[in-house]
Amino acid sequence: MTTYLYDGVEFDLTRSFVDVIGVEWEWRGQWNEAGEPLLVSPGLPDSPVPLPDVYRDHGPLIPVSPRPSAAQYRAAVDVDYAKTVAAGYVESPTEFAARITPVTPTPALTAHHLNPSPMEQTGFRRFLNSIAGGTR
Repeated sequence: MTTYLYDGVEFDLTRSFVDVIGVEWEWRGQWNEAGEPLLVSPGLPDSPVPLPDVYRDHGPLIPVSPRPSAAQYRAAVDVDYAKTVAAGYVESPTEFAARITPVTPTPALTAHHLNPSPMEQTGFRRFLNSIAGGTR
């Protein structure tokens, strides 16, 4: 494992790094005169930049996890259906629908959910009586 210590952080140069905006950087075995590793972005392979400059200008560098191999992808996707059924992980469409459909009662409206009648509002009856010329 090739490592480089900078600013108290040990960088494993065998891994790729991503800066804070998502640009990937990798070391291709080059060093500058000061003994600093030169990182390149796959988008600009002919423009190597020293790791301290990338670290300073592009924020902290986040190591990229190793990517799964084709065999690992295949193992994750290829599933023995018979073993899945035997283990009890398969349900009928009806069982699935019952499991994912929330059972909530339909709300029933009661009198306190409704707006009050205009006749019950303060002053409205008085207003009507004043129009009609009546008294309270």
